[in-house]
Amino acid sequence: MIQIPLAAPSEPWTILVDILFFFLASAACAYYFYYYKRKDLLGKFWGSTFVAGIGALIVFATLQTYIRDIIMWLMSPKIGSTQLSNVNLVAIFLGGFIALYIMNRINHNKERRD
Repeated sequence: MIQIPLAAPSEPWTILVDILFFFLASAACAYYFYYYKRKDLLGKFWGSTFVAGIGALIVFATLQTYIRDIIMWLMSPKIGSTQLSNVNLVAIFLGGFIALYIMNRINHNKERRD
C-alpha cells in the first residue's frame, strides 16, 4: 500500500491543500462577520471572503514565526531551558473564557450598573 503524506513539502498538491486551508479560513471569517454578526460588508459574503483572504496572507507572511513562538511558549512556558510550569496556558485561558461566557449567557447578557 502506498502511503501519501498530507503535508510533505515535496508533493505538488500540497500547494492546493494550502490554498484550500486559506480559502476555508477566510470563508469562515466572512461567514462569522456577514451572517452571524450581520455586518454590512462591501461585496457581501464573497467580498468579505476576499478581504479576509488578503488579511490572512498578510499576517501569514509577516507574523507567522512570531505567532508560532508565542503559541509554543503558551503551551509550555519556559525561560531558556527552565520549565516554568507544566500547565498549557492556551487550555486554561480557553476554559476560563468559555466558563465566563456561559455564566454571562445564563445571566441574560446583562450590563453592569456602576
